Amino acid sequence: MSTALLEVERYRVALGGRTVVDIERLSIDAGELAVVVGDAGSGKTALAAGLAGSLPEQGWVRVAGARVDGPAPRRRRAGLSAAVRDGRRIAGCTVVEALTLASARNGVAQQMLERFPQLATRRRVPAVHLSGGEQQLLQIACAWCARPRVLVLDSPTVGLAVDAATAVTGLARDHAAAGDAVLWLEQDARAAPHAPRAALVSGQVQVLGSAAANRVSAED
Repeated sequence: MSTALLEVERYRVALGGRTVVDIERLSIDAGELAVVVGDAGSGKTALAAGLAGSLPEQGWVRVAGARVDGPAPRRRRAGLSAAVRDGRRIAGCTVVEALTLASARNGVAQQMLERFPQLATRRRVPAVHLSGGEQQLLQIACAWCARPRVLVLDSPTVGLAVDAATAVTGLARDHAAAGDAVLWLEQDARAAPHAPRAALVSGQVQVLGSAAANRVSAED
């Protein structure tokens, strides 16, 4: 029986009239922190944005066997949440308000403030006034606050201080260890939590390793 939480099939994302993602099949198992690497222009952010529901797409996306489509809020309710490095900023609320609004249940926002002290010290600050790194942390935190079965992270530690990058990596590992799945998209493999599972080349996936090698347990 398949343990795949995320299944992507015959999946295409277009940008400016050009197909930038063309994936025949990609699956990520429960408990897996799957790293997919790709050079600049390989389609990483377009893939993350398509999965998030913020770019037009074709094909199939399933979470735990159920099809996921529509805008981002609908996808989060269906179990897929993403932090995308597309230049957009959270605005119109404070840090703690953003986390609370994104939270699937009570207490989740507080968990994020405890995990990311950089945000805790800025909890009452309007999100629009955050630095670039703080805004990046807030977007990752909000994606996790939805408590998705599948968490998509687009180069999540780029530009972050060491302590913040370590906290983000810990969050991803803990999420996978809880039996969920993480898709970590990265340009520099040295910034990834472990060796890549696949590479994205001109929008197409080339498998490099096995799902079993990327599973995370609570003991890791």
